[in-house]
Amino acid sequence: MSEEMKKEAMGGEEVKKEGFFARLKEGLAKTRNNIVRGIDNVFSGFSEIDDDFYEELEEILVMGDIGVNATTQILDRLKAQVKEQHIKKPADCKQFLMQSIKEQMQVGENAYDFEQEQSIVMIIGVNGVGKTTSVGKLAGKYKAAGRRVLIAAADTFRAAAGDQLAEWAKRADVPMIGGKEGADPASVVYDAVSAAKARGVDVLLIDTAGRLHNKKNLMEELRKMNRIIDREFPNAHRENFIVLDGTTGQNALVQAREFGDVADLTGIILTKMDGTAKGGIAVAIQSELQVPVKYIGVGEKIEDLQRFDPGDFVDALFDVEPEMKEEALGDTVNVTEAEREAEKAGLSQMQPEPQTGSKPEPQTGSQPEQQTGSEPEPQTGSQPEPKDRTRDTIQESGWTMPAWALESIAEEEAARQTESNLTESGTGSAEEPVEEKKEKVSFWKRLWS
Repeated sequence: MSEEMKKEAMGGEEVKKEGFFARLKEGLAKTRNNIVRGIDNVFSGFSEIDDDFYEELEEILVMGDIGVNATTQILDRLKAQVKEQHIKKPADCKQFLMQSIKEQMQVGENAYDFEQEQSIVMIIGVNGVGKTTSVGKLAGKYKAAGRRVLIAAADTFRAAAGDQLAEWAKRADVPMIGGKEGADPASVVYDAVSAAKARGVDVLLIDTAGRLHNKKNLMEELRKMNRIIDREFPNAHRENFIVLDGTTGQNALVQAREFGDVADLTGIILTKMDGTAKGGIAVAIQSELQVPVKYIGVGEKIEDLQRFDPGDFVDALFDVEPEMKEEALGDTVNVTEAEREAEKAGLSQMQPEPQTGSKPEPQTGSQPEQQTGSEPEPQTGSQPEPKDRTRDTIQESGWTMPAWALESIAEEEAARQTESNLTESGTGSAEEPVEEKKEKVSFWKRLWS
């Protein structure tokens, strides 16, 4: 791929990310009114940081569906930073609160390694949370990234579930393996795993039926499918994503706990975040279950499902524009200016200092100084150098003498001859204008010699 194509692709990703951030910020407006407005009132209503201040923050965070455990950890970290930084005013610790929430929601460096490995991703959750839609969006994303994707339609209980997934598979341009309505979902998984091995598929996405977390028979069916995958494709990287509806609040946390007893949950897909007042549940789930939120959805389009970024989420929640690009741009400008200054300094050291207001110092080995008003001292042991020495030296070196330099040297020789004639005649030294012209042309002659 050429550099221009790479820049265009990176630019497209940047525009897409900025558009997603705008939609995320708009989607979290109700959550912002539910949580952040109360936090701002606490910061502006207290004049000092004390126990009452922390109690008010705790109440707002817990009521905003962030949860007791997550709130406790966030405030403990905030208290430590306030003590360490010697912060006295409540308004000064808002940024520390935001940073504490971001640290609470870190995904991990290896969270998305499965996207580059041969993986089997099972999508589970209750009915109506957006499992089938999430499968279709993930298939489109992986396909666009150059991965070979296969979809397994293991939701054989819900009417028209296969037709809905087939439509998403068509949009993503990926193949799908399904079964008849009412068929054993474990048999569909077996067929899909066999096909994935035979075709060399990179990512196998398995859509499962909606299971209520209190229905034991459906949960047992989920265990059965996991056993088949472990037996038939043990070397594949396993991911079990639970899809949770962001509008359900604490009920989503209950669902995640129950499904966690049946499957080893490795990630959470948080959907319907475009208009919920309970967006704080994203913080609570990760803190309570130690399972990271890996994807977040804010709409119906494929690009509306993106990787979860804690920094973007908290900035959108607090209605703060990300400053990363501005800071990076500032650093670039500073470096450029510093390099320019260094370059100027280096050039000034290489260039000769201008000579102003004083005569140039005579160079060693040049012609002897002429003494005004007296006979010149005779030269012994050597013949006087010809007057055109500089011109001959330059011509021998292969340089081209500029016309103005030739004229200056000629004027210098004429001035020296005039001075010599005046000295021999006894009328005194040359006139001042002639001496100044001599000094000027002597500088250029020495420069070119």
